[in-house]
Amino acid sequence: MLYVIYGTDIDKVREKASALRDALTKKKPDASLFTMTGEDVSGERLDELVASQGLFENKYIVYADRILENRDANDVVYERLPLMKESPNVFIMLEGKLLAEAKKKLEKYAEKMEEHALKDAPKKQSNDIFALADAFGKRDAQSLWVLYRKAIDEDAVPEEVHGIIWWQAKSIALAMTGLSPVETGLNPFVHKKAQSFAKNFTREEMNTILSDLVRMYHDAHRGKHDFKIALEKFALDL
Repeated sequence: MLYVIYGTDIDKVREKASALRDALTKKKPDASLFTMTGEDVSGERLDELVASQGLFENKYIVYADRILENRDANDVVYERLPLMKESPNVFIMLEGKLLAEAKKKLEKYAEKMEEHALKDAPKKQSNDIFALADAFGKRDAQSLWVLYRKAIDEDAVPEEVHGIIWWQAKSIALAMTGLSPVETGLNPFVHKKAQSFAKNFTREEMNTILSDLVRMYHDAHRGKHDFKIALEKFALDL
């Protein structure tokens, strides 16, 4: 069973997720409680928690704290959503803001999705955020920087900008494999567009970009650099 609690009001999200965890552990005091973060999520660990059962209680309670922040492991999580849904164990996923693609995948398997947004959260971004992704695909550094500055000036959060660039980069990398849309899991329109962008990068360059984006994300959340500045430098250096 899978519960997903997410949103821009991360304090409220954490409060609700913790309350659900505490209520379940109180109701099932013999159940084993496991906590997982983005830094220690793995396919092997998820497989174990999906299938295993406690000695005295047939359920585990798994508190997954922002595991989708580890973008390098997103596919590992998404592939196991059907198993998490059918598992006798309970999975509680606590996440921040979710992009539409992630939200759609989670909604398909979650028993319940609960969102908590800040009251003063910025309005939904316009199509400029997708124009930003296209600018990256075209390797148009000037347009990418202009659109990035516009998004930030309109109060877009760095995670959202980073997320759309990561999505585009990963789509291009998948298109470079020569596999069909069905084989890559990409929407046919997205796949065709990614193929047209692929000519602007070598595979080595795209692998480096993906690695840089992962490192940038984690370094920003560890306080090693300012996320906004790192993204701006990335746009200018493209």
